Amino acid sequence: MTTDKARTERIRQVYGARTSAEMAERYDDWAAAYDADLQALGFNAPRAAAETLAKYVNAPDAKLLDAGAGTGLGGEELARLGFRRVTALDLSPGMLMAANEKMVYEELVVAELGKPLPFETGAFAGTLCVGALTIGHAPPESLDELARVTAPGGCVVFTVRTDTSVEGGYEARQSAMEREGKWRLVERSEPFRPMPDGEPDIWYHVWAYQTA
Repeated sequence: MTTDKARTERIRQVYGARTSAEMAERYDDWAAAYDADLQALGFNAPRAAAETLAKYVNAPDAKLLDAGAGTGLGGEELARLGFRRVTALDLSPGMLMAANEKMVYEELVVAELGKPLPFETGAFAGTLCVGALTIGHAPPESLDELARVTAPGGCVVFTVRTDTSVEGGYEARQSAMEREGKWRLVERSEPFRPMPDGEPDIWYHVWAYQTA
C-alpha cells in the first residue's frame, strides 16, 4: 500500500532532478505508481483541460497532440470525449509505455519540451499540455513549439500553476507570443485546485489560445 510519505518522496525525487536525463529516469521509475498516486490526490486537471480543448476542436477525427502526456491521463479524457487520433509526447519512455497500455494513442513520441519538436509545422488541430509547464520541467519557451506544431485556427490548451505563472516567466512568454501574432487568448479558467485531496495549496489555471 502506498503511503503519503512514499508518494511525497517520489514527487520530491522528480522535482529534484538536475538534468533532463535524470528527470526521465525518475519518471521511468515512477510510471508504475503514477496513476495511483495522482488518483489519491484527486488529480482533476486532465479532465478540465481536455474539456476546454473540446470546446474549440470538436471533430472526432482531428489530429491532436498530448504534450507531456505522462501515463496518458489526458489521452484518456480526450478518448472519453470522442477523439480518436491523438499523439502522445513525453520525455520518459517508461511513462509512454504505461500510456500505451491505455490504448488511446495512435502514436507515441519520446521528445523533450523546450527543444524543437519532431513534428511538421501545423501538424495538429489541437494541442493539450497538462502539468508539464512548471519550474524545473518544461520552460516558457516550450509554448513557441506547441504553437508552431498547431495548425492556424487550432487551439493550444495548457495548465500552469498560479504561483509560478509569473515567477516562472510563463505569462510573460504567453503575452509576448500574442504581441508577435502567434496566437490569441480565447479562455482562461478561474483558478482551481488540481489535487484537492492531497495538495490543497496548489492552484492551476487552464489557458486556451487560438493559433494564428
